[in-house]
Amino acid sequence: MGGGLKAAGLLACLVALEACLTPPAVQAASYKEAKVKRIIDGNQVYINGKTAKVNQVARSGSQVRTGRSRAELLFDNTSIGFLGRSSVITVGSDCLTIGKGSFLSSGPQRACLGSKVLGVKGTTFVIDRTSDLYNVIMLEGVAYVGEVTGYEETEEAKKKLEEARAKQEPLADSDPSGKTTYICGCELAQFTPQGEFVQQARLSRTQLMAVLNRFADPNLQLPEGTSARINETLSQCK
Repeated sequence: MGGGLKAAGLLACLVALEACLTPPAVQAASYKEAKVKRIIDGNQVYINGKTAKVNQVARSGSQVRTGRSRAELLFDNTSIGFLGRSSVITVGSDCLTIGKGSFLSSGPQRACLGSKVLGVKGTTFVIDRTSDLYNVIMLEGVAYVGEVTGYEETEEAKKKLEEARAKQEPLADSDPSGKTTYICGCELAQFTPQGEFVQQARLSRTQLMAVLNRFADPNLQLPEGTSARINETLSQCK
């Protein structure tokens, strides 16, 4: 699973203190519904193939798709999502699935990457899905990709995480088996459609801004403090 690159990415994550401080977080969750909060650039947003309206709700198992439009979504009144143009997601009871295109999430959203799960610790990330790869890009905070019931779900990992939060230290939990990929702000990690690790790299400030600008909108309402944490991450990118 690209052990050398993966280890290097984890080392960078532990060394870059400001980029990897875990913000006040809630446990990663899966959401059972998504409400359409805004539609931007026309009306090409669809729920299960039918044109969607503002405040319409996509429930578990529903597909949300965009054409030339973009959509801002609210998951269970907790997590904000922003669906890019020509993108498809499926709302699931276990995790969100990205069929194609780009999706920005801010909050404790949980996503499926093939047989693996992307878990987050109260963070903001982008998933870009092509036919060949999942690209996971961190705008702020920390995420991990691993088995559905892997190391991050154990009591040992949860205890280490709580200790790190209490001391305001960088992420302290690292899977001894090496099966979990950790992704910090300024980083991109790639996975196959089955969820297998491919490679990991740090992004420059210019590259991260290019990702963010795909979703930029003056009316996008990110959770309180998120914009400040994204700016803090940008300041750490070279």
